[in-house]
Amino acid sequence: METNKPSVYQQTLDKLNENIVDEIWKPGQRLPTMKQLAKEMDVSLTIIREAMRTLENQGIVSIEHGRGIYLRNDPNAVYSSEARKKEKLSLLSILNARLLVEPEQAFYCAKQADSSLCKRLRELAYQLDQEMQVNDLFLTTDLKFHQTIAEGAAQPSLMVMTNSLEKYQLESRRMTNTLPQMRTKAALYHQLIAAAITTHNAEEAKQLMTMHIQSMIEPLEEVSKDNI
Repeated sequence: METNKPSVYQQTLDKLNENIVDEIWKPGQRLPTMKQLAKEMDVSLTIIREAMRTLENQGIVSIEHGRGIYLRNDPNAVYSSEARKKEKLSLLSILNARLLVEPEQAFYCAKQADSSLCKRLRELAYQLDQEMQVNDLFLTTDLKFHQTIAEGAAQPSLMVMTNSLEKYQLESRRMTNTLPQMRTKAALYHQLIAAAITTHNAEEAKQLMTMHIQSMIEPLEEVSKDNI
């Protein structure tokens, strides 16, 4: 009696899932290219494409054309550096808190930023775009960009609110930057925000920062609706 042997496609999909479950690939990490995976797994490029398309549809990976394939995170919760103590905040709540604070910081920063700070923001925006294409170092650069705006705003009360979320910031960014097309959107928003601040257009800087954060909130709200 013959047993049904899994198809090459299913075997490939199972192997990819094993790599994820066994944490060979970490959340937020850029995966090998499809050509590299096809060679490593000794299957056709078509099989790899089909398997990756399935993983993308399941919300497991994010395929960014021109940038690479990234392993996504569970968008439901972000764990802080004290996660072992079971302390957690939802990613959505962190973004909503940022939405209250960061557009105002962008507004005040644009009003009073000096040429040195403006140059620094433009450099960070450019650096962020370059790093997003090759590695995960952009997470720290992303954080530096927003911290520079907070410092340029020189609003002590807003800074207190920003600092209260400090321990969640890197992990939350790791997760939001694995949302579909988020790297491409983020790179563009950072350049536009830097330009608005450089030209001292406070209202535009505020609006762009609002749009930037809302672009991360909206797909998470859609996930929440789908899970109801």
